[in-house]
Amino acid sequence: MSTSSTSPVSAPAEPAGHEHQSREQQSWLRTVVGSVPMLLTFALLAGVAYWGHHTEWKFSNAQRDGAKSSQTDNPVDLLRTETGTLSPGQWCEPHGIAACPLCDRSLAQVIKPLEPASADELKRVQKAFAARERAVNDPQCLASGSRVRVASKEAAEKLGIDVAPVWEAAMTESITASGEVSFDATRVARLAARVPGTAWRVTKQIGDTVKAGELLAIIDAADVGKAKTEFLQGIVQLRLKTQALANLKNAPVPERQKKEAEAARRDAEVRLLSAEQALVNLGLSVKAAEFGKLDVDDIANQLQRLGLARELSQTDTDLPGTLLPVRSPLDGVVMQVDVIAGEAVDPADVLFVVADPRQMWANLNVMATDVSWVQVGQAVRFRPDGVKAEFTGQVAWIGTSADETTRTIPVRAVMPNADGKLRASALGVGRIVLREEPQAITVPNEAVQTIGRCPVVFVRDKDFLKPNGPKVFHARMVRTGAKDVTNTEIIVGVTQGEVVATKGSPLLAGEIQRSQSAAIASHRSSISNNQETKKTSP
Repeated sequence: MSTSSTSPVSAPAEPAGHEHQSREQQSWLRTVVGSVPMLLTFALLAGVAYWGHHTEWKFSNAQRDGAKSSQTDNPVDLLRTETGTLSPGQWCEPHGIAACPLCDRSLAQVIKPLEPASADELKRVQKAFAARERAVNDPQCLASGSRVRVASKEAAEKLGIDVAPVWEAAMTESITASGEVSFDATRVARLAARVPGTAWRVTKQIGDTVKAGELLAIIDAADVGKAKTEFLQGIVQLRLKTQALANLKNAPVPERQKKEAEAARRDAEVRLLSAEQALVNLGLSVKAAEFGKLDVDDIANQLQRLGLARELSQTDTDLPGTLLPVRSPLDGVVMQVDVIAGEAVDPADVLFVVADPRQMWANLNVMATDVSWVQVGQAVRFRPDGVKAEFTGQVAWIGTSADETTRTIPVRAVMPNADGKLRASALGVGRIVLREEPQAITVPNEAVQTIGRCPVVFVRDKDFLKPNGPKVFHARMVRTGAKDVTNTEIIVGVTQGEVVATKGSPLLAGEIQRSQSAAIASHRSSISNNQETKKTSP
């Protein structure tokens, strides 16, 4: 049996031209597919460029809050200084600032237009400038129209810029000086015995309150007994001479004898007046005429108790006639006692010091640079160390020479002290009030910044809160007045109703100074380039 072989059936062969066309299609498809990523990339970049152009490359709030880009983290990127120019007409010579809102009310950043400055406002400013010397502003510190623009209201919040309104408040401007309290020298008595003797009785001690004329001590002095004896003898002699003259008046005696009797009577009268004055000099008030026609024994008894009738009872017997009272000449408090009963005393020894504490002195040490503004009659407020209360008085005397050690000028203030709470020798600080302004224009202390040598505040634009309003803070040169722990008086430069930057204002001042420094550097560079060009030019 024969076997036959079979061959596989082959597909008909494609023409050569068809095969070439198929390869070209595949190559084109691969090219198109490979180009898609590149086209998408170009389209994405074009879209981003279009969006950035129309949004000024500002991200949405969510993107800005979520992203931590270097642009938003850097405060400089959120601020921009816009500097104006200062023309001669924009400098206010009377008030010493640029662009004065008191003179040009249109500069005030308030919603409702302001009326021209009233007479009271101008008087307030004039009074403030007259109270004391004010620092003079330099016109070059700040150009008129200088302001700082923030990117947005949110940017201001991000930078930590807080604001506060300008308001009226009572302010007191004063000169501060250290000082010490002392007793009023016109109300202090240093008492001594008028004649040598011995302390017979001491009735008052330190701290006792006394009235004028009240007994402090009794001195036993021989000179007092001698003066009383001469006074009694003078009364007796005058009576005898008077009686002798009366007996000779109608007697048949020579006229010469009558004249001698008249002269003797006058001599006795003079001697009595001299003895009377000696007792008065000792503080014992007595008049010879008061004794009338009392007999000598009665006169001697009265002289024995002279000056002590109120303190010595009638039962006190065998009293020496040499007693001399020491009395307080004023109402006050016994501050010092340097005598005890039985101790010998001398007129040179101070036995008692009595002071009236109802009026004190505050002795202040004022700097020589400030004393020219101090006047007699100005109010003074003194606060002793460690005491919260403040005591008030008035300037009574201004020294004419400086202290050789401290070079300060002494100023004395009289301080009423009816309640006795102000203590002598207390140290403290006094304020001499130069001016009290019940309606001062004030801003918080942190709102006042310094650019160059000029105080500046940053006033928020009146349309800042409007959606399309300018987001700027106007740099305003000011003149400052009184200052306390929270507020600073602005004499001129801002008006009530404006809003100023407080917290964050140093950042605004720093931006102005940075811009000024950059402008100065640019100007110097331009000058240097011009000089180099001149050197190299043929």
